[in-house]
Amino acid sequence: MKPLFQKRLLIIVLALCAAWGSTSLADRKSELYQVASFHYGRSEWQPAIEAFDLFLSENPDHPQVGVIHFYRGECLLQLGRYDEALRAHTQFLSKSAGHPFTEHSEFRMAECYFLSGQSEAAANAFDLFLSKYPTSTLGPHAYPYLGQIAVKDQQWQEAVLMFNKAVKAAASPKGVIEARLGLARSYSALHRWKEAGSAYEQLLIDLKEQAEEYPTGPIAMEAGIAEYRGGNYRRGVSRFELAAKNKAELSDQANFWIAKTYFQVRDWPNALERLEQLKEKKALPDFQEEIHYLVAKIKLEEGKSDEAVALFDEQLKQWPESAWADEALYQQLSIALDQDKIDAATETWAKLAKLPATKQLTIRGELALAAALQRHDKHSAAIDVLNTELAGIEWEADDVQRRDYLAAVSLFATDHIDEARELLIHNQAQTEGNYRGLSLLLLGMIQSHELKWEDAAASFAASLEFLESTEHRNLAQVRRTAALLHLEKPEEAKQAWNHVDRDHVPTTQYLSEVAHVAAAAFRAGDTAWARELYSQMASDGNPEKIVEQGLAGLAWCQLNEADATAATQALDDLLAKNPKSPLAAGALYQQAQQLEATDLDLALARYGQLIEILPGDRLAAHARLRSATILDQLSRDAEAEVMLVKLAEEQPDVLPAEDIWYRLAWVRLDQKKLEEALEAFEQIHQKFRESDLWEDATYRLAEAALKAGETDKAREYLKQLLKDEGPASESETEDAQTTVAESKVKLYSRYMLGQVEVQAGNWKAAIEQMDAVAKAARTEPLHSMASFWSAEARFRLEKFGEAKTHFEQLLTETLGREIDSQPVAEMRLAQICAHEGDWDLAYEKAQEIGDKYPNFQEAHELDYLMGRCLARQGEFGKARAAYAKVVQSPVAGSSETAAMAQWMIGETYFHQKNYDAAVRAYSKVAAVHGTYAKWKAAALLQIGKCHEVQEDWENATKYYTEVKSDHVGTPFAPEAETRLSVVRQRTQQAQREATRK
Repeated sequence: MKPLFQKRLLIIVLALCAAWGSTSLADRKSELYQVASFHYGRSEWQPAIEAFDLFLSENPDHPQVGVIHFYRGECLLQLGRYDEALRAHTQFLSKSAGHPFTEHSEFRMAECYFLSGQSEAAANAFDLFLSKYPTSTLGPHAYPYLGQIAVKDQQWQEAVLMFNKAVKAAASPKGVIEARLGLARSYSALHRWKEAGSAYEQLLIDLKEQAEEYPTGPIAMEAGIAEYRGGNYRRGVSRFELAAKNKAELSDQANFWIAKTYFQVRDWPNALERLEQLKEKKALPDFQEEIHYLVAKIKLEEGKSDEAVALFDEQLKQWPESAWADEALYQQLSIALDQDKIDAATETWAKLAKLPATKQLTIRGELALAAALQRHDKHSAAIDVLNTELAGIEWEADDVQRRDYLAAVSLFATDHIDEARELLIHNQAQTEGNYRGLSLLLLGMIQSHELKWEDAAASFAASLEFLESTEHRNLAQVRRTAALLHLEKPEEAKQAWNHVDRDHVPTTQYLSEVAHVAAAAFRAGDTAWARELYSQMASDGNPEKIVEQGLAGLAWCQLNEADATAATQALDDLLAKNPKSPLAAGALYQQAQQLEATDLDLALARYGQLIEILPGDRLAAHARLRSATILDQLSRDAEAEVMLVKLAEEQPDVLPAEDIWYRLAWVRLDQKKLEEALEAFEQIHQKFRESDLWEDATYRLAEAALKAGETDKAREYLKQLLKDEGPASESETEDAQTTVAESKVKLYSRYMLGQVEVQAGNWKAAIEQMDAVAKAARTEPLHSMASFWSAEARFRLEKFGEAKTHFEQLLTETLGREIDSQPVAEMRLAQICAHEGDWDLAYEKAQEIGDKYPNFQEAHELDYLMGRCLARQGEFGKARAAYAKVVQSPVAGSSETAAMAQWMIGETYFHQKNYDAAVRAYSKVAAVHGTYAKWKAAALLQIGKCHEVQEDWENATKYYTEVKSDHVGTPFAPEAETRLSVVRQRTQQAQREATRK
């Protein structure tokens, strides 16, 4: 509200202005001033300013210039030109120090600051004015300004202080009214409803005398709202009625607030009547959503939930994201939860969570829905709800604790134990909160689940300091009892058990907790106490499920005491009550396991009973696996295979599928079913890469492929097996201990991969693999075998120097031991001597090897070597005899070595120029050993040479042409083409000579 003191100040200033004008001026200056005064006195502010400006322009040095600036500032102030007014008063003060108008001018400057929006400068100016002029008559007018500045800055306490001062210092009834209104509003902003109500009440009294200038209606409405907020409903209604009476336009608004008041006191009929009137006439458009909500809420309170839901739907359809949308959605969520409609509640929650503004109701809805989902064992859904991002709201401490507790419950239920524990430990750290006891209780349960019994016992004990309900305290004592039993503290456990208040616990719940304690007592070795507790549970008259638990527990106790007869009786009683009782499974399985040590047939029968009566129980799968193992032990492989095939087809979750396939593979191998066994190994290879059995299964597949001659397939298996290690490069083999030697299976796999490369003739690749194995292998015969093939591969690649070094190292390492590769290694050294041109030494070594190893399987290679040595010495007859041994050898008769030996026989004849015998020998190579294309081509080429030497140009041409045309890929084709050219020339020459004759 605008202060009223300006008019009073204006009158004073005008009087002063008139007095100054009548006594001080004359002539032109007087005329200018009188014109200005004339307009000023009639509130004609702009003409007055123009007159003052003319005066100042013509008389810039006049002694009264400062005063003119003062009046000019007043005119500018009245025109709302506050910045210019501020400058005018500043000029006045600078030119007229000590003038009587100084006090007024400084006040006006503070006003200008305020009116131009410079609140901080205005507050400083008013404070300075009050300190400088504490007794000024203008002082009371400063307080309302300071109050309004405090209101603008929302400094409500300061506003209350200023408006209180304004009320006390007000110089007029109107000033009191304005100050008291500011005071009432400031109290309302502070929610100090009692003080606000009192201020409004006094204000309404004051207004009775000023009714014409200040309409009572709006203020009465404000007063009613303050009384409503403060819970003073009766007085609030009277204020609303007064507002409607004094101002008809406020009747709908007053009626709305009266309806809300009736709503608060649960007077549903009166509230509903007014709200439906407002709803029907669509009054108060800005409040129609709230009106719809309140009508729906009243219907809900009256038990008409279907009508309420329909009204909430109507509200949400018209105002989907307004301020009342969360209220409507929360009510719909509550209705769905009350009716146990979880899906509907979840759908409603999704809408509530998507609203742009998060409020406390959203948090309440989240927690309520999560708790309901947990009651329905929908823990994953509960976690999703609790993890919903709700931005823009500060959670209260209790709500945070409850959220974390609920989240921990569901995380524990879904086996996210670490996350659950972290939340509970965070809650435990809180010094206050209603959920600290429950958090400790749940933390103890998690620690029990993790077998951390010391921590669990401590958590249960700590929870008792905070838990208040008997149900929760009993649960804590029971679980603490179990934890203490696990800690082998039976006396403390029994003391804790004695604190369980059985009289205040329902029998079923008590017996259920007895089951926990009995199980813990059994695990702690206190079989007597466990048997006593299980006997309580097995008593007649108890609920059927409890009796079953008791009988199963008794059977376990008796099995533990080796009382087979009593255990059998307890199990029979249990199965008589419930032939399909899942509780019998464990005891039956335990008894069968015990029987395995004494009677396999009886154990097999007990497993069979478990499988028959409880085929779907998780232990039935274990029983089938144990039965298959027993059948395997009894050499009943076909029956074991049938059982394992069934397990493989069903794939029970409780058994590792790869273990079933592995056992099945070996049972099939025992029956010589190689293909079926490999199929089982293949299942492991394809589906269980992370299993410990994968390596062995893959190795077996590679081994079978290699034996079948499928080198590519074997190589692929082995490369997959060795994939994690990367290629066995030379640099990696330097640290073979950390690569190849990681796994025995992988070590043998790398050796087998080397064998694959040997079989495929990939000697370079073979070297890489065999070198790696030779370095990594620390056991025999693997080291020696790898060393041999490392040397052999180098020999095959004609790296004779390296091969010699490796063969000699092998023979040195195996000195004094007999290994299969020793004679071959010695033979290779002899062959290397031949390659190096030392034929005498090669022959000597070959003879020694023949004498040393009379049953040497590779004797034909020695004969071939000796044949070559003899041929080099010119002993062609002896050489042919040695080669003949190779050709006639039953081991090498069809080998490439035999083909080479037959060819070498032809060579001996060729060197002796016995061309006919040479042709016969070479012809045997082509005819008998024709599968070796290289040697066939070499033989045909040599036959052609024999005919060429004998000047049989026609046959020479025939054989050279055959080599050139049919053996293009051999190294002999180019030579055949060259010889063919020569033969053709000689043929032509022979023909010319014959013509001359």
